[in-house]
Amino acid sequence: MVLWPGVNGMNQIRKVLISAIMMGTVWAAAGWSSSVSASSKIPVSTKPVNGAVASSQRLDPSDLTPGVQMYRIDYWSQNVQVEALLTEPVKSGHYPLLVSLHGGDMLPSPHWNFGYTPWMAGRLASPQVVQLYPEYQGYLGSADMTGGIRTDFINIQDAMKIAYEFGDIQMNDTYVLGYSLGGGLALMTAAWDHQVRAVVAVSPFVGLTDAVEWARAHPKLGDPSLFPHQTQQITTIYGNNIHSLLFRQRSPNPQTIHAPVLLLQGTADPNIVWQTAALFAEQMRHDHRMVRLMLYPGGHHGLKGRHLSASTRAIRGWFKKYGLDFNFRGV
Repeated sequence: MVLWPGVNGMNQIRKVLISAIMMGTVWAAAGWSSSVSASSKIPVSTKPVNGAVASSQRLDPSDLTPGVQMYRIDYWSQNVQVEALLTEPVKSGHYPLLVSLHGGDMLPSPHWNFGYTPWMAGRLASPQVVQLYPEYQGYLGSADMTGGIRTDFINIQDAMKIAYEFGDIQMNDTYVLGYSLGGGLALMTAAWDHQVRAVVAVSPFVGLTDAVEWARAHPKLGDPSLFPHQTQQITTIYGNNIHSLLFRQRSPNPQTIHAPVLLLQGTADPNIVWQTAALFAEQMRHDHRMVRLMLYPGGHHGLKGRHLSASTRAIRGWFKKYGLDFNFRGV
């Protein structure tokens, strides 16, 4: 993708959005091609137009990092209005993009009041990087029930396309960080977008295929999480063929991930069996991909508590190694 030349970030988005609303004009979503004309308009629609922005709002949470501005963007994806937060440096320029992906439910479920709040995004913001926080359908301010990992991934794609087209983002300078379900989504994002330079997945759910494969290989150990009958739920909804399209659409493909990947996993994680992360790492090595698996003995989900400082240093060091050097403070 090529950035829209001459755009000064989200300030420009806001100006065009307001102009569009005042004019009563709705622009169809532009094709996301390899080139974008400088005369392109930001797609705005109050009706479901996938990939179009429905509205944006400037936010000013109490802990917002100095030198940073924040926006809430509501956009259409899968015909549902989805929320994303975006922070960017006040100073004009082109910056790396860090996409942060939270966890959740891999299967469709009722609405969750969970995700990145403005307060949290403001505390994590940096004047050195643009940061995008897609909430996914059915989380926090997004509409409808959750759609599961496939819907979440499509929501992320639409949010990133909007950010690429209209933000102050340096081309081929994208990084992705995900926790839990967001870890699997981070891997799927890297497989889809080859602008991604590095990935970190913490306590990652590495997809339906590996979860079911591991559970079948170890039936005496039960489901690969504390959630009862997880494997049965997956196969009831998506069938028994772990190589089917339904499974592939909900599992990252190590063969198509070109960015270096860091997997951080605790061995006492009650939500994610650490061996599934090891299985995915081995698949990446088999496909000659750059991957590092760091296991934390006794570490729990998200590596909070006594492992937080060490895992935060590991994340910061991995991103710095591949070009993103900023004061990452953890979650």
